[in-house]
Amino acid sequence: MNRPILRAEAIVIRKDGLAVLVQCDKQESFYRFPGGDVEFGETAAEAIKRELIEEFDLQSDIGSLACLNESIVEYDGKKRHDCTILHWGSINDAQIHENLNHNEREEIKLTWRTFEQLKQKPLYPEGILDFLLDRVVTVSHLVIRKSYDE
Repeated sequence: MNRPILRAEAIVIRKDGLAVLVQCDKQESFYRFPGGDVEFGETAAEAIKRELIEEFDLQSDIGSLACLNESIVEYDGKKRHDCTILHWGSINDAQIHENLNHNEREEIKLTWRTFEQLKQKPLYPEGILDFLLDRVVTVSHLVIRKSYDE
């Protein structure tokens, strides 16, 4: 049986409120928030801080819990259950002018994208864009169940 994958990510909104910090590939075929897998013994907030330092040399302040997202999907006969713990976060906006390249994976970059731009490509975890657009103030638990049949 597959075990759920536990990720932690930060939702960082630019100080002007018009853009969000996202990771993507060079072609921008998708967007997701900065962060990564939670290692044994660390909290989600600690994992986010560690990942931002390791991947982008960025110092961050990780705030309160924003959302817990569970994606339970089936595709090509495979089952996957991802749990993503999202926290509100902040960085010094001046640290990222245009793009910031990933330290270990040259095909990944960190960049600011407007809410309108986020509507144009897949944003992971699924369901999080509606959460952001609704400007939900309370902590939310989003559950996405999908089966991708051929």
